[in-house]
Amino acid sequence: MNENARITGILSAIVLLFLTLAFILLVFIFPSGEYRSADQFLSAYTRSLVFPVIPSFLLVLANIPFFVSLFFYAKEPAKEPVRPFALAGLIFGASYAVCSGINYFMQLTIVPQNIQLGQLSAVSLLSMHIKGSLAFALDNLGYTFLSVSFLFFSAIFTLRGLQGTIKTAFIVYGITGLLGTTGYMTGNAFLDSFVFISAFPYLVAVVLMLIHYIRISDKPE
Repeated sequence: MNENARITGILSAIVLLFLTLAFILLVFIFPSGEYRSADQFLSAYTRSLVFPVIPSFLLVLANIPFFVSLFFYAKEPAKEPVRPFALAGLIFGASYAVCSGINYFMQLTIVPQNIQLGQLSAVSLLSMHIKGSLAFALDNLGYTFLSVSFLFFSAIFTLRGLQGTIKTAFIVYGITGLLGTTGYMTGNAFLDSFVFISAFPYLVAVVLMLIHYIRISDKPE
């Protein structure tokens, strides 16, 4: 594997590990809730709502080099047959980065400004905490793309040994992520819980990939 790509994978996986743990911790400490209108949201709004958004935005940035490392991992000669899956994973991953990156940037900048200005129409449209808002849909679309990205990337691993375990983790995250976004869109409380549950297989997948990158050398497999 290309050594620069391997180092990129190691560093991005470490950053993703810490950011995911920070996200899980902050969600526990500062639960956001779900609101039906801008008035309801503003009555419960506190600045602490943006705290979980900070690692979420940074996760988007850190995922980009992680996706690139996975694509280069699949460029080994032995993995040529599955290379199209890696390209599809990279494209869906980039789509996630665009959707979620825009959304989280709005939550950190535009939404607080409009709350201060009392712009209820803008808040109702751009706050991802308000069910049915544009930002709510954008958030779901982003994580749908991320889940599909992991399902495509799962195809680049074999069924044996550590790679088989990584494949399983990627598939489990992809499925639980899609269940979570389905719950978001349909309002199903049970499926909605998978939004948070999916963070754990994602964490496992990142840790396993970190271990795999550390084990392999710059020589073709």
